[in-house]
Amino acid sequence: MKHVRDHKLRIAVTGTIGSGKSAVCAYLREKGYDVFDCDAVNRELLEPGNDGYKAVRKAFPECFHDEELDKKALSQEVFQDPEKRLILESLLHPLILKELKEREDDPLFAEVPLLFEAGWDRYFDLKILVVSDDETVCERLRQRGLSEDEIRGRLNAQMPAAEKMKRADKIIYNNDSLSALYRVIDELLEEIL
Repeated sequence: MKHVRDHKLRIAVTGTIGSGKSAVCAYLREKGYDVFDCDAVNRELLEPGNDGYKAVRKAFPECFHDEELDKKALSQEVFQDPEKRLILESLLHPLILKELKEREDDPLFAEVPLLFEAGWDRYFDLKILVVSDDETVCERLRQRGLSEDEIRGRLNAQMPAAEKMKRADKIIYNNDSLSALYRVIDELLEEIL
């Protein structure tokens, strides 16, 4: 018999850039689960007129041309300077978290790239970490068009996978085919839900 919960189950899916967390969340959506996507909410917040856009425009005016946010310039700016990255996160993270807390889904899955870095692990009942070996991650990022410097910068801006593994409740290894990944996810869902 499944155990009865007294609150909505909140499950975070995280991993370093290129680990495959988006593939995991896409499969969860295919299976009918709603997945809160922090990156998508972040992009929405940066649309002209939204609160995130206004705050970023005030803090990083050099990354705007006319009314348009130059996302590449902002990205380079914050990945080269940890202090600027913290400023950007301090502007956007509270807005994303507010939307996350308003969600009523049960279970609620959330794709949270910086789960541990932002200290958001405390908001979730279960933390699932997706990991891939360095070679696989770098190859995936090259396929996205990132240069070696950009890859290094982004990986260095994140907590190392080994540190995340110590804090995660469940780990999904994603170095194989999508069908292998889906089998692992199905087994995990069977176990946790």
